[in-house]
Amino acid sequence: MKLNRFKKMLLLLSTPLAALAMSACQSNGESASADVTTGTGHPEVFQGRDIYLRGEMNDYGVQRSYRLRKFDENRYCTVAPLRSDWSPYRFKFADEDWSKGTNFGYNSPPGVLREGSGPARLNGKSRFEELRYEPSADGIYRFCIVIENKVPYATVTRLENGKLTTMDEVIRREVAAQFSIPENDE
Repeated sequence: MKLNRFKKMLLLLSTPLAALAMSACQSNGESASADVTTGTGHPEVFQGRDIYLRGEMNDYGVQRSYRLRKFDENRYCTVAPLRSDWSPYRFKFADEDWSKGTNFGYNSPPGVLREGSGPARLNGKSRFEELRYEPSADGIYRFCIVIENKVPYATVTRLENGKLTTMDEVIRREVAAQFSIPENDE
């Protein structure tokens, strides 16, 4: 029996939530990797808080679509459409209250990331130290915090060349790719 598009999306959204809820429930109350994450599933450096990409691409607002999500073992990412003619983009990673300890800016100047550059070390107690990214082309970019030995670093990589879409389309494509669901169903 074929599922219609709505049921597929509902299934896609409920499966990760159920997996997250199940992973948080352990008999001893500890997280699966105590040195990397807290009981909330957030890495220790996030202090149990949701962290967002906040910058010129979203008017420094807190928007669910810009919340960092676990991408792999030590990488937490979100995506954003950028235009090269609007660069450089200034940004930080922070919780909704810009709390000390989860307000991630550059650790040492200049805090500039470019395509092909290495990661920039972050300072979770920054105040005004915004990172900058200069996209070489219009497209969708992945913004990540990578944690190595409990030290956070920022990376930015281009996902698609020249095609700007809405955040909903970007997230839908990434979810479909992750779960191998064709975008064109009948």
